[in-house]
Amino acid sequence: MHRQRLFWQLYPSQLLITLAALLAFTWYGTFSIRSFQLSETAAGLEARAHLAATPVLGFLHQNDLAGLEAFCREAGKKSATRLTVLALDGRVLADSDENPVRMENHNDRPEVMAALAGRMIPSLRFSQTVQQNMMYVAMLLEDQGNRIGVLRTAIPVTAMEEALAAIYQKIIWGSLVAALFAALVAWIIARRISTPLEQMKLGVERFSRGDFTGRMREEGTEELATLARTLNEMATQLDSRLQTIVRQHSQLQAVFASMVEGVITVDTEERILDVNKSGAQLLNVDPEKIKGKSLLLAVRNTRLQHFVKEALASAAPMEGEFSSRTGADGREKYFYAHGARLQDSQGRITGALIVINDVTNLRRLESIRRDFVANVSHELKTPITSIEGFAETLLDGALDEPEAARNFVEIIGRQASRLHAIVEDLLALSRVEQDSRHEEIGMEEQPIADILQSAVQSCLPGAEKEEMAISLVCAPTITARINPALFEQAVVNLLDNAIKYSGKGSAITVTAEQKETEVVIRVGDDGVGIAPQDIARIFERFYRVDRARSAKLGGTGLGLSIVKHIVGAHHGRVTVESSPGKGSIFTIHLPFKRAESGRHD
Repeated sequence: MHRQRLFWQLYPSQLLITLAALLAFTWYGTFSIRSFQLSETAAGLEARAHLAATPVLGFLHQNDLAGLEAFCREAGKKSATRLTVLALDGRVLADSDENPVRMENHNDRPEVMAALAGRMIPSLRFSQTVQQNMMYVAMLLEDQGNRIGVLRTAIPVTAMEEALAAIYQKIIWGSLVAALFAALVAWIIARRISTPLEQMKLGVERFSRGDFTGRMREEGTEELATLARTLNEMATQLDSRLQTIVRQHSQLQAVFASMVEGVITVDTEERILDVNKSGAQLLNVDPEKIKGKSLLLAVRNTRLQHFVKEALASAAPMEGEFSSRTGADGREKYFYAHGARLQDSQGRITGALIVINDVTNLRRLESIRRDFVANVSHELKTPITSIEGFAETLLDGALDEPEAARNFVEIIGRQASRLHAIVEDLLALSRVEQDSRHEEIGMEEQPIADILQSAVQSCLPGAEKEEMAISLVCAPTITARINPALFEQAVVNLLDNAIKYSGKGSAITVTAEQKETEVVIRVGDDGVGIAPQDIARIFERFYRVDRARSAKLGGTGLGLSIVKHIVGAHHGRVTVESSPGKGSIFTIHLPFKRAESGRHD
C-alpha cells in the first residue's frame, strides 16, 4: 500500500482547513451584505407604501379610477417606484408603468397573497412587464376595518445587484491574497514538523539494518527531541541484546529441526517467535508469514490462545486439548498440547514453548465407538425392556386370561423378532466391514438382471400385501463386477425401505443402466420422501427419519448403513434424490471398465 510522506499529509490538511475557513467567511460575508441590502430595500418599499396609502384610499372612496391612475404615474415617477393598486379579487385598478387593462390578474402573486392574509412579505423575482428583476411589497388597504383593496410598491434591484457584484469581486480578491499567505505559512509549519521526523526515519532505517553506530540529533520541538532520545536509547539496548537473541534463535532452530511434533515459541506478549515445519503443517499456516504476529491473529484459535496464556502464567508445565478447522476441507481437527514457560539466565520470563500433537484420528475413533455403543444399547434396550415387561405381566397373573396372554405373547414374539433382526443386521454389517477391510469379498463380472429379479421376487410378497407394484427394467447384457449375495442384499434393503415408506397402491421401479465408466441401478418410489436436512444422515447407523413410524414398521435403522457398506465394498457409491411428499430415488453407482474391442470375437 502506497503511503504519503508526512509533509504531504500535514501541508494539504492545514491548507484545506485555511481555505475552508476563508470560503466560509467569504460566503457568510457576501450573504450578510446581500441580506442587509435586501432588508433595507424592503423597508424602503414598506415606507413608500404607507406614504401612498392615504391618497390611494381617497381615490378609491370617490371611485375615481382616472385620478388614481394619474396619481400612481406621478407619484411613481417622483419616487422612482412602481405603484400598483389592485382590487380584492386581483384585478389591476391602476399602475404607474403599464396600462391596467392589458395587465393580467395579480391574485396569484406571492406578495398579494401575503397582503390579503394580513402580512407584508417582500418578493424578489423577474417582472415580465418591465423585463427587470424587481422587489415587490404589498399592503392591504382598509378603511374602518373594511378591506377595499391592495397597494403594491416595487423597485428594480438591478443597480443593487451590480453594486453587490463589485463588493463580491473585492472580497474574492482579498480572500485569494489571504489564501496565498496561508499557504506559505502552512508550508513553513509543515516543513518544521516533517524535516526532523524524516531524519529520524533515516536513523531508524539504519537501526533496522543492524547499524547502531550512528545516533539521531535531538532537535526540533520538545516532543520530537524526546522521541529522538528514546530511539537512541532503544538502539543502545538493541545493540547489546542482538547477539543474545541470535544465539538463542540458533539453538531453537536446532531443536525444532530434530522434532516431529509441532513446536511453537511465543514471547510474553503472545507474539509468535518461531514455528517448526511440523507445527506449520498441523495448523495450516505459513511459518515465515506468521512470525512476529499475534498468536490469535495468525492462527485464529481462541482455545490455543487461552492455553498459551495459561502456560505463560503458570510456573508448572501445562497440558490441554483444543480443536481447529484447518485445511481445504474445513474438517475439525483435535490437538493435544504441552506448554512450558521459557526463562533467561536471570530467571526472567521470555515466553513459552508449546508442543502440539495431532489426536484427530484417536478422537474420531473414540467418538465412533461411543456413538455406536450408545446407539446399540438404545436399540437393544427397547425390545428387551418390552419383553421383560410383558413377561412379568404374564407371571403376575395374565396367564389366567387366555386372550390377554395370547396378545402379550404375540408382542413378546414381535419384540424378539425385532431383537433378532437388529442382531442379524449388526452381524451382517460387521461381516461386510471386516471382509471389505481384508479384501476377502469374492467378486466376479456377471449380468445383474438375474440378481435384480431375485431381489424383486424376495420383496414381492410384502409389496402385494400393501397392494404395491414393483417394475424392473434391466437389459440382460448389463454386467458388473459384484458379489451376488451381498449385492442382492443391498437391493433387497432398498426395496424393503421403499415398501415401508410408501402408501398402499404405490408404484416402485427398479432400473439399471450401463454407462461408459459405471453401472447405475436406481430404486424409486412415490412415498413420503425425505426432508433435505435428513438426507445427509440417512446412511448413518440407527438413524431414522421418522423414529415412531420406523419402530412401528419393524425397522432396525441399519438397512441403509448396510447398503452403503456393501456398495463401498464394491468400490462404488450410493446417492439419494428425494423431497417430502414426492418420493425418493436411491441410486447405486458401480464402477465399470468396458472391455477392449480387440478382445471380442
